[in-house]
Amino acid sequence: MAGIAFQLRRLSASNTYAGQAGAYASAAVISAGPWMISILSLMLLTWLLHQVMPEERDEIRLFSSAVTHVYAFALVITGPLQILLTRYTADQYSLKTPERVFPSFRGGLVLASVVSAIVGGVFFVGFVPAPTWQFQVGAAALLVYVSCIFVASVYLSVLREYQRIVFAFFIGYGTGVAAAWYLAKSHGITGAMGGLLAGHFVLFLMLAGSVRRELGKGIGSMFAFLRTAWKLPDLLLCGLCYNLGIWIDKFLFWWLSQSNVQVSGALHAAPDYDLAIYLSLLSIVPGMAVFILQVETSFAERFQIYFDAVNRGRSLSEIIEAKNQIILSLQVGFRRLLKVQGLVTVLLVVGSNALSSVFHVGFVQMGIFRITLFGGFLLMAFLAMQTVLFYFNDRRGALLCSAAFLIANTALSLFTVLQNEAWYGFGFVVASATGLLIAATRVNARLQDLEYHTFTVQEG
Repeated sequence: MAGIAFQLRRLSASNTYAGQAGAYASAAVISAGPWMISILSLMLLTWLLHQVMPEERDEIRLFSSAVTHVYAFALVITGPLQILLTRYTADQYSLKTPERVFPSFRGGLVLASVVSAIVGGVFFVGFVPAPTWQFQVGAAALLVYVSCIFVASVYLSVLREYQRIVFAFFIGYGTGVAAAWYLAKSHGITGAMGGLLAGHFVLFLMLAGSVRRELGKGIGSMFAFLRTAWKLPDLLLCGLCYNLGIWIDKFLFWWLSQSNVQVSGALHAAPDYDLAIYLSLLSIVPGMAVFILQVETSFAERFQIYFDAVNRGRSLSEIIEAKNQIILSLQVGFRRLLKVQGLVTVLLVVGSNALSSVFHVGFVQMGIFRITLFGGFLLMAFLAMQTVLFYFNDRRGALLCSAAFLIANTALSLFTVLQNEAWYGFGFVVASATGLLIAATRVNARLQDLEYHTFTVQEG
């Protein structure tokens, strides 16, 4: 989109280290998303809580499990909404009616707040016993704020000043961790939940303020975007399948693995699997930053040149040349992605023993970590392919890939859960490979027949 894409192009064109670093930092924030940053924050906060509450390990586990469930629920709940709002926003910019975008932001917040409040209230208040009712209500409220932050993240790509995005996440999560640590000294995990809630509130206000300043008040109905859902239900299914596919293996390990722990009521954890998979998912940030920078700069420009050539009635040779430039841009982007992410993965596998002492990872967890590192690598490439499919408006292909990923991760993770620790993580790896294989095949087929899809009637 116009805002962040313009800044990424400007920064990536700079010959200075500061410009290049700014481009990659901005791309990392946009591509990795708040859920990645939340993993680091939760890990740091958990460590801090162990320093101030060394005798309350069960309560700390309750706190960390509750926050983990908050993010899992928020991603599954808002996944369909995020992809719907992304499509609606892109359509409005294409139709030259950007004034209709901000009302959709308010409508998305209302819808996300209502659904997440119901889910959070039922789950945390009804099924998770806690030391205080304030902790239960705080967990439910945190789910609402995290869901709203995910909705706000859809609109970050329209912002022209990437520094505000980085600053907002830094201040928001920094405030949350610091406040949680401070309040935990006197109020235990109830204070920690209150502090973390305050940090998310600050983050949401900063993001919402930035979006409001960029888009203005706007005009039109808050829920106009729901008409897009009626016309394109496959978008909703794609968002649901992909995000549920990301989390289904965690749910299965929480509920069914031999090493699972019932933390409190309906709240479960799988200590052997959780830390390993979260560290693995963090490893994909460099690769995604590289790819999103390529997509929003070289690929986006060549994509626009191709359709400009079509719309202006250029010759067939010119159109084919523009198509070849798209293919070249994707090839360059994926080569860079594979080099960077491949190097990161190899370095982490080789240096995993050193990491085990830093993060206090046990032998079983380290084995799972090494396995799931390759799953993270494949997942990152799969997500990159999905992005390309959406650029080509291949919604059916994206839904097929997401559904296959969800089904494969469910079936294979269930199989590994019912085995022993030696199998843990392989389901996630094979499922990611399955999604990547189907997506790559679909992208290749779409590129080969791009002229046909361009000149025939498009779906939606």
